Amino acid sequence: MAQSNLTRRMLTASLLTLPFALVAADAPGMFRLPSTDTMMKIYGFAELNGTYDMGTRNSDIDDFDWATFLPTQPFDKTSKNPSGSPANQMYLTLRTSRIGIMTTTPSSLGPITAVVEADFNSPSPSNFSSPATTNGNTFRLRKAYGQIGGFLFGQTWSTFFDGDSVPDGVDFNPVASANATRQGMLAYTWHPAKESSFTLAVEAPFDRQYQGLAGHVVIQDAGEAYVKDSYATTPDLVANYTYSDKWGHVSARGVMMEYKDLQHSANGYGAALSGHFNIGSDSLVWSIQSGDGIGRYMLGSLLQSAIDDGKKINLWKATGYHVGYTHVWNADWRTNVYASRVSFSDPGSGTPGQTLNAWMQSASNTNYWGADGQPNKTLDNYAINTFYNVSKTVYCGLEYNYGTRKTMDTYTAGVAGAANEGTQKRINFVFRASFF
Repeated sequence: MAQSNLTRRMLTASLLTLPFALVAADAPGMFRLPSTDTMMKIYGFAELNGTYDMGTRNSDIDDFDWATFLPTQPFDKTSKNPSGSPANQMYLTLRTSRIGIMTTTPSSLGPITAVVEADFNSPSPSNFSSPATTNGNTFRLRKAYGQIGGFLFGQTWSTFFDGDSVPDGVDFNPVASANATRQGMLAYTWHPAKESSFTLAVEAPFDRQYQGLAGHVVIQDAGEAYVKDSYATTPDLVANYTYSDKWGHVSARGVMMEYKDLQHSANGYGAALSGHFNIGSDSLVWSIQSGDGIGRYMLGSLLQSAIDDGKKINLWKATGYHVGYTHVWNADWRTNVYASRVSFSDPGSGTPGQTLNAWMQSASNTNYWGADGQPNKTLDNYAINTFYNVSKTVYCGLEYNYGTRKTMDTYTAGVAGAANEGTQKRINFVFRASFF
């Protein structure tokens, strides 16, 4: 995330709830649009990110996701791995540079806030938007929403996201146990007490069972073949209760979603408990989340959510947790250490006595899980970093990130020797210059 979760995010969130008079008078960077009663703020930064891998890494990170994504980490013991690449490689990018606009306008219903935010970090496998074309990268919409009173409509972080419980990392992606979803929604927030908030939201469904590289799979069901295309008929339902005080905060969240295709349907769910504690000038962040078919609501289970085996939709059971500690040395230096784990258990297939993993390993189903054809069992991640504030608007950070991926079965196809573990050893660094 490459920013202090307990400072920058809380400042941004608080801006959205300030009364108009306070925003107009005191908010940094706000100015009045001529001949209107609307206040505007233009924010953002130019950012250089770099990685140096001392082990295998995912191939073609110019066009796809270059940040840490353990679910597809290549295996260590491979002589020929189509998803991997040689060790000791560097990558530099400015694709995470960001720009945003926020406006606040008074109305009879209270201040109306509008936000549009974008960066250049969209994966682009087919549009040639890579360093081969003068370092072009695709412009990506991050946020676009309106807010009035307790209502919010548009795209922003999912209600299942708790940014203040995510470790402060240099790596652009959060730990695999965290939620990193931004999507369209209609949400309402109210405050039962001064220190607490409760949010209910209907959010954009994304029923994407893992279907192989072709985008759909032909399933044999009782001798009848059909194409399994997944779709959704109901929105995801998300709830979030947060209590905050001087000592920190605690957040309890839940989500329900539908998985559906032409033959079958299933209901998935996820639950999470997270927070942070202030310890003097230091802080401790923590989180645990779990669910059947939790899928994209946890980064590590993004691709391992649900599979139709021709008899039913099977939901992967996944649990993730993380903990991180921030030590503030002085006004300019801070150091973070954090650890996370995501684990999966086999839900079984539609055939009694057969595991889902065993069904996936049959010859006709090997395209279900990436280039190595293996579902994950555990994802572990450990990191230590240091940030330095060069000035009021410039900071840099350096991080060592170690991760392991273990799969359900030993991988043997196309390799010399068996393996079921991939190891990431990576140095991340960042330089950021904010607008003000």
